[in-house]
Amino acid sequence: LHPQTATKVPEIRDVTRIERIGAHSHIRGLGLDDALEPRQPDVVVHACNPNYSGG
Repeated sequence: LHPQTATKVPEIRDVTRIERIGAHSHIRGLGLDDALEPRQPDVVVHACNPNYSGG
């Protein structure tokens, strides 16, 4: 870069409330709470026979 050339930095806009809610919904969908810790499951998932197709 030449000293005469000004480097343009794109402005970073603030995250809107809707975007934040979307991110939190996604985190909750992964099974994490607000502190990013795993939530306790509502049901117990049992391992099943991987060769059984379920059909």
